[in-house]
Amino acid sequence: MKQFLLLSVTATLTCTMSFAKIWRVNNNSGITADFTTLQAAHDGASSGDTIYLESSPNGYGGLSCSKKLAIIGTGYFLDQNTDLQAFTLPSHVASITFNAGSQGSSVEGLSFDNNSIYINVNDIVVRRNYFASANGTTPDYYVGGVAIYNGASNILITQNYALQINSNSSSTGVLISNNVISFNAYYGETTTQPSINLHANTVAIIKNNIFRRGVISAYNSNISNNIMIAGSLAGSGNLISNNIGNSTQFGNTSGNKQNVDAGTIFEGTGSFDGAYKLKSGSPAIGAGYGSTTASPVDCGIFSGTTPYKLSGLPAIPSIYFFTNQPVGSNSDPIDVQVKVRSNN
Repeated sequence: MKQFLLLSVTATLTCTMSFAKIWRVNNNSGITADFTTLQAAHDGASSGDTIYLESSPNGYGGLSCSKKLAIIGTGYFLDQNTDLQAFTLPSHVASITFNAGSQGSSVEGLSFDNNSIYINVNDIVVRRNYFASANGTTPDYYVGGVAIYNGASNILITQNYALQINSNSSSTGVLISNNVISFNAYYGETTTQPSINLHANTVAIIKNNIFRRGVISAYNSNISNNIMIAGSLAGSGNLISNNIGNSTQFGNTSGNKQNVDAGTIFEGTGSFDGAYKLKSGSPAIGAGYGSTTASPVDCGIFSGTTPYKLSGLPAIPSIYFFTNQPVGSNSDPIDVQVKVRSNN
């Protein structure tokens, strides 16, 4: 009987998993894929499916989502962080709204071009996306973000670059970690506009982020291991520890450090996101909550349980090198070289 039950459960799981499907979305000229827009892919997919948005100079449009989907793009800054993807164009999208029926969805590796994600349901993962538009050497000149509505809870916002975060009502289980959080750069470094603006009844964990500019407004939340380059802190009832501020935003108790020049913290060279790697001797090294000599924890985006990944590279295998002989024949077949890397 036990063996029969085990075989029955296994068969059921196998049948359930077999219905999940992967869909390709590509709007490049001459390429044949399942769909050419994100919304069309959603409409043709079933809950539990995965949608891959491939490299393209053209946008894939926005999405009103009512199904549980995994939506995956190619990453961003791929021309700066080399040898990550063979094709360096990102997957551009407009705004995405998660509505009833989309609980359990995730989105990663997309370029939102100053557009936003609007969350109306529980259990959404927003990971490894670029929400801004650059202007010259300023990658966060215009900034989109994530808006949490209607008490949506269990929201994971992690490893994203250049975004604002807002909630308009009571939400719980909100984790904001390992992001570069910023308000629009064109407002200036001293802007008092909010880059995080949480409702007074939203409880969040805010850790290992970089606050680029703007006001962080939170209540009854845990704020730790962050680095503030410019901006300020507002709200009340927060547990604040092991943060680093360019001024006196966090004070100098409970492991916090104040009046620290960003030039002493970061490498400041390389790609837009690689510039936030900690330099040798940085005061952020080993300064995080729970850090020990044997198991150091740093402040900033490259430490903690979900370290930031350069270019928001999705956690799936990627082709990082591709070359082919331009012509061939029956006697001289076309040679193709492909190199694949695994990503976590």
